[in-house]
Amino acid sequence: MAKFSLNPRRFFQDKKLTEGLIVLTHRRVFIIPNRRGLGLLFLLCVQLLASINYNNSLGFILTFLVGGIATLGTFYGFRNLAGLSLRVSHPNPVFAGDFARFTLAIDNPTLTLRIAVRVGFRQGPQHELNLPPGESVPVILAFAATQRGWVDLPTVVLSSEFPLGIFHAWSPVGFKQRVLVYPRPAPDQIPFPAAPGGEGGFKHATADDFYGFQSYQPGDPLRRIHWKGVAKGQGVHVKEYRGEETSQLYLDWQQTPGFDAEARLSRLCRWLLDAEKAGTTYGLRLPGTDIKPSSGQAQLRLCLESLALFGISG
Repeated sequence: MAKFSLNPRRFFQDKKLTEGLIVLTHRRVFIIPNRRGLGLLFLLCVQLLASINYNNSLGFILTFLVGGIATLGTFYGFRNLAGLSLRVSHPNPVFAGDFARFTLAIDNPTLTLRIAVRVGFRQGPQHELNLPPGESVPVILAFAATQRGWVDLPTVVLSSEFPLGIFHAWSPVGFKQRVLVYPRPAPDQIPFPAAPGGEGGFKHATADDFYGFQSYQPGDPLRRIHWKGVAKGQGVHVKEYRGEETSQLYLDWQQTPGFDAEARLSRLCRWLLDAEKAGTTYGLRLPGTDIKPSSGQAQLRLCLESLALFGISG
């Protein structure tokens, strides 16, 4: 004989995370009376008892009429959510302390207008919208990313009190989606660490270091393009400096100051952002990870991802 168990968490959190499209079926939509509905129920009970006590026909008619209208509201409240489909976009990586944003597309494939549908997280602001028949409405949701690493998207809740405002219908939806959170960059700026042997790990080229021009290659800093030559139709060339042939920045975990691991990761994050902004070539050494020097957004993303997942298994 099958054993029945009731888990209250399924009413507030989706029991199974889902990838791709989610359709709100009858198993996903719940409805209960709200405070106004409970007040109306109490009033109808009192009115019914008074009608029985005084054998008042008009009281019976009014009680059952209002009760029937209220009960019909549960059907329309359920239908206001049932049948909607939801899709979520992949959120971009963020830094710890920032808000992770993603787009939730709500599709109404039916011919019924959905009125006053609220969408948001269980705790936080709610967006109220109307869904025309056969249309899709995008909603941008955001939540605070407080810790680095992979963070799962919180449960999204769709709710409605249409049409009478006495019943609360809702549907918790859990997406199998996550966002990568980088360490929070250190607020202050300190010089780059010194390279082994006492020489600075980052060298600023001067006018005396100018060597000549070379053809532009993808990834070369835009600030070194010879724009006057471009304007004269001589092609795209970049300025080359002798000093930069041996100048490269290697950010090393062992040379990074900090009281704990998070402080070191925060400092390394700041150095990576500053190095990319300066247009220099940089690499990263962490325990168990060695990223060779390079530059560009791909290099920056690779290094930041290594910082975000440092010491995190899975």
